[in-house]
Amino acid sequence: MLIMKYERKDFFGNRQYTEDSKENYNREDVKKAFLHLSKDRFSSVQKESTVYFWENIEDFENQVMTVRVFDGRNYTDAKKAFDKVKKECYISIQ
Repeated sequence: MLIMKYERKDFFGNRQYTEDSKENYNREDVKKAFLHLSKDRFSSVQKESTVYFWENIEDFENQVMTVRVFDGRNYTDAKKAFDKVKKECYISIQ
């Protein structure tokens, strides 16, 4: 499952947390998600058990993502270049 997590402004200007998900996603869906992620520091993408997000403003400006991989109740974090993360995700999809 592919999940896009982000905040949007509602009619009254308040920020609303939103999740959009897609069960059967393709390469174009992943490209759209990463395009949005590249422009919005407060968004994240979850692909299966891996979450990609910007940990802070410095990481966003330097294009360094945090990649969190969940394994049951535990998880591991790694820092990776945004372009490398994108390529890895695109390659993993037929």
